[in-house]
Amino acid sequence: MLARYAWCLTGLCAALAFGVVHAQSPAPSNGVLTVAITATAPPFAFKDDAGVLKGFNVDLVNALCERMQRACKLDVLRFPDVIPAVSGGRADLGVANTLKTPEREKLVRFTRVVWRSTSSLIGRRELGGALPAQLLTHVQTCAIAGTRQLSWLAERAARPPVSAVGNNEVLDLLNHQQCDLVLLPTQMALPYLQSVAGQRFGYIGTPQSDSGLGGDVHMVVRPGTDRLLTDIDQALDSLVRDGTHERLSRRYFPFGIL
Repeated sequence: MLARYAWCLTGLCAALAFGVVHAQSPAPSNGVLTVAITATAPPFAFKDDAGVLKGFNVDLVNALCERMQRACKLDVLRFPDVIPAVSGGRADLGVANTLKTPEREKLVRFTRVVWRSTSSLIGRRELGGALPAQLLTHVQTCAIAGTRQLSWLAERAARPPVSAVGNNEVLDLLNHQQCDLVLLPTQMALPYLQSVAGQRFGYIGTPQSDSGLGGDVHMVVRPGTDRLLTDIDQALDSLVRDGTHERLSRRYFPFGIL
């Protein structure tokens, strides 16, 4: 598990090896916000060839820490482990492209909207002329473990869907023909479809937002941390108002995501 300390103050993050600077507002006892984040959902969060964590979520967290003048430690977890880590008090904030559901609301609190999502089926371009409902009667499907996309496929596809750990693995299954269709958040599939390896694939059918496949995406915080939730929401509001959110998103997307 990767743990990275960063103190974001003037847009640059200095290593906390020089010591943690405590914020003026109430904070955890060590003054550090532990942020549970995934690393397998490009362009939101991924590791480059040098193993450096990058992506929109990473940039947004750094901007958030800067705006709040708080120290942050990023802990990389698998998607299914983020909410349990936050709910169990092992992390203060979770950043994993999380949609609000009644089940999750029992475990964590949700921030203001960070971006808005849909989900899309992705497959070989020659499948584009077929109706998705017809394809689901006989093709093999895949999705990320612990997601609504996997549950949706399990409810509708004739063959049990294959689960994968993260965006990269599910697309690797598609590329190696171990599944014919994958169901992913539309934005998460975009970098792959724009790559050389993804040129023979495309979106199949129209994006879906019902049945939990799309909607408002949030960060999550531990229950009982109302002051922290308020501080995060105010900082996010500020990043949206002054255009920082849009500027960061345009590094990765050719369209607005909020």
